[in-house]
Amino acid sequence: MSSAAKFAMQASRYTFLALAVTSVVWGRDSAASVGRSLLSHVVSGNETATGMLVTYWGQNSAAPKYQEPSLDQVCAQYNITAIAFLAEFGQSMPLLPNIAGHNISEVGPAITACQSYGAKILLSMGGQGGDSCGYGFSSGEDAAETALNVWELFLGGYPTKSTATRPFGNATLDGVDLDIECAANGTDPMYYTTFVQQLRSLMQNGSSSSAATESLDTEYVAVETTLGTANYLITAAPQCVFPDAYLGPQLAGLALTDAAMQFDYLWPQFYNNHICQYNLADKGAGFQQSFQNWSSWANATAPALEVLVGLPASPSAASTGYIADSDEVKQINMIRRSNATNFDGVMLWSAAWEFENEQMNQSYIPSVLKSLTDRSGADAQQVARSATFVVMALALLCCLL
Repeated sequence: MSSAAKFAMQASRYTFLALAVTSVVWGRDSAASVGRSLLSHVVSGNETATGMLVTYWGQNSAAPKYQEPSLDQVCAQYNITAIAFLAEFGQSMPLLPNIAGHNISEVGPAITACQSYGAKILLSMGGQGGDSCGYGFSSGEDAAETALNVWELFLGGYPTKSTATRPFGNATLDGVDLDIECAANGTDPMYYTTFVQQLRSLMQNGSSSSAATESLDTEYVAVETTLGTANYLITAAPQCVFPDAYLGPQLAGLALTDAAMQFDYLWPQFYNNHICQYNLADKGAGFQQSFQNWSSWANATAPALEVLVGLPASPSAASTGYIADSDEVKQINMIRRSNATNFDGVMLWSAAWEFENEQMNQSYIPSVLKSLTDRSGADAQQVARSATFVVMALALLCCLL
């Protein structure tokens, strides 16, 4: 992503902080209304945000007790929302997102509405597969073909097969997220490198194939060229264990080993992983060390790559790894006080679980916002240095007098 686009994403954070608070206090409809009027510019204020809010939408995880709201009701609270999941891909499988009972015909207009607020909407590929994993690539050719199909069906391309249709209609997503947690029989994780490289090439060049281009009318070719030069995102949600078994890095041939420069954001999942998630017994030492492992690697390998902390939005959202509000603020503040200059916010799993929180008047978002704006975090050292300087100056002045 270009530096200008990164600046735009950073600028929008201030707005999303206001929107998230508005949504929690006034309700989702009010937040969406505010979003339509405010997301075109930076909201001024005394607090400085040090990161983004990211979530996943589409799995309706808190049902049947609480039905997940529609995408356009959710997205105003977050900088980035990933639609979960494209749970089957590769090996010539049709690409149809599994969004757990949501009406797929309503998703396209919702994507457009969210983008009009300034939100970024991604397609998350993968998800928890277990023994019935339905995704992966059997060869480089398989990975490249899937990248082309994703480009044509969800991003800036146009279907080249007469039987193919865009699941979200004319809506164009802002990028792709990889949440790779298993591998189907006959597949190899090393081919995600090819997938990522091919997809980034399509994102930058804005073309599908010569046959596809010849079949398009003049009006669509002009649109396609514009979309191809847009600032698409590629993100990933590895497990917090470093390195991740399916994406790397430091494992030969994997995507974060050989194609790290193609990624814009990582949000490792600091839950359901006892080794690296927050643990009260060690006061978060393992959690902090794991984040530093990811952050240090990113700084050394891909300086433009930014790293977020992936957390469960409620105790029900994961088997383990939930951090209570006050501890979450402390842990994020510790990261902000560290040398992790590429820290860029918090990812919450998921929108459905946060909605459940809100129905019980226990929203998790306020504590996350506090951890991203609290003066006791990143600014603490600067305040201490300033105070020391003032004391020294006053002492010197007294001596002179």
